[in-house]
Amino acid sequence: MPLLTHRYVTLSGLLLGILLIAILLAGTVLSWYLPAPEPPSEPPVVEQPTALTEGDLAPVEEVEEAGFSASEAGFAVQVKDEVIPYTIFGVFVMPGETLDIEAVFTQDHSRLTLEATGGAVVPLGPKTWRWTAPSEKGLHPVAIADEATGAQITLHMFVMVPFDHQQESLNGYRIGRYEAKPLRGDPAYMRPPGFVEVTPENIDTPVSPHYTLGQFLCKQASDFPKYLVLQERLLLKLEMILQEVNEIGIEAQTLHVMSAFRTPYYNRSIGNRTTYSQHLYGSAADIYVDTDEDLYMDDLTGDGEVTTADAQMMADIIEGQRDEVWYQPFIGGLGIYSPAPHRGPFIHVDVRGQAARW
Repeated sequence: MPLLTHRYVTLSGLLLGILLIAILLAGTVLSWYLPAPEPPSEPPVVEQPTALTEGDLAPVEEVEEAGFSASEAGFAVQVKDEVIPYTIFGVFVMPGETLDIEAVFTQDHSRLTLEATGGAVVPLGPKTWRWTAPSEKGLHPVAIADEATGAQITLHMFVMVPFDHQQESLNGYRIGRYEAKPLRGDPAYMRPPGFVEVTPENIDTPVSPHYTLGQFLCKQASDFPKYLVLQERLLLKLEMILQEVNEIGIEAQTLHVMSAFRTPYYNRSIGNRTTYSQHLYGSAADIYVDTDEDLYMDDLTGDGEVTTADAQMMADIIEGQRDEVWYQPFIGGLGIYSPAPHRGPFIHVDVRGQAARW
């Protein structure tokens, strides 16, 4: 091969290699700014232990110096595949739905009882009951008490209003249209069978120790009654995040929920094109710390400014738990949002069952 041709081929190969490296680097940088990818067709399978152990629960430490209490009962109840350790908690059911309720992590000398203000109760054992929801919508508390210790867990059972998805409104409240088929067959994206009715009388009802029903309402303008969907697992995750925030020295009795449930109608009205947002299914919340209640993220880093770094600090708290065994059911989306002219920074969290980051 002539020397000139040899040099040309060598130079061409070198330039081609540089071009390929540049393309790869550009793709990597671009991926940092793209939205989170759609979840895979099947969420990762997390093997569950045959029997619950203390390691399956988030460790709870009372942060008394900050005036914060996690409000654990000293035992827990297992219902709808969730383990609930709190003294008060919301559970959302359809009329006539049947739930098995089991007391777990009890003492050897515990004497458990269950009392319900509505529905039917059938004892299944010394620590297990089968409760059937009444047909009447609204709040029907169920109390599980340990007579030996005096501890009690009150489940605020909200009986939802069934919804016909051939319609687009419920008692005058605009719902809109859900996708008929769940995304890639994922049950997390199934259309809700009903909605919790929210009225002036129940809007402040606790759904966990540090959150109330009204914090999760859609922001769309309407008269009462209003309606929402809310997942128990999201409430458990928000309680965990709040506890971790307090444990690092940030005094907060709740997190500001900027946006939680959204109707498909409202989601489209604010310009969102996705039809499978976790907000539509009651599985997501946009949150920030706001102890002075000025509707703006607090300066968590202590640098005198409220910036993306404060949202990053909240995200780091969550990421610090992701390898813990007890945290696996709470894996989901985590988005960090920088300040905008009309709002401060915040983070998005959800419980879709698989990790997504943006």
